Amino acid sequence: MRQATLSDLPRVAEIFELCKRQMREAGSDQWDEIYPTAANAQADINASSVYVAVTDGILAGTVCLNEEQAPEYAGLAWQDTEGQVLVVHRLCVDPALQNCGVAARLMDFAEDYARNNHYTSVRLDTYLGNPKAISLYERRGYQRTGQIRFPRRRMLFDCFEKLL
Repeated sequence: MRQATLSDLPRVAEIFELCKRQMREAGSDQWDEIYPTAANAQADINASSVYVAVTDGILAGTVCLNEEQAPEYAGLAWQDTEGQVLVVHRLCVDPALQNCGVAARLMDFAEDYARNNHYTSVRLDTYLGNPKAISLYERRGYQRTGQIRFPRRRMLFDCFEKLL
């Protein structure tokens, strides 16, 4: 695991596109041509909030970690109302390298990063049409706090929180 640099931008953008294609082929509208994009990745890298998992010399997956919460989060019954919250965004793994533990490594890193930087909880959301992600977060002890809707999506998103 390491922090992404601008030289990683083409590969991060490629992973976004590969994951979007995989989602479309599976009938999911979680990600589309509008989100996420290379511009999202570049802004995140410029903000020093992107981390990458490298496996056998290949950039296998990526995650954005910051404190930015979607406005839709405001109405949910979060447990952590007083602490400092880390939010996980755009966690994705190259489809050719999925089911090899990369997503778990990215989440291990996110949780360690949160603890080491004095965050009191981790929050994230995931599309109801993404059962593998939901299962990952449940296995890791994340608790559902409610559901939200984002524009252009058929299904809702489950929101999760893990107290540290």
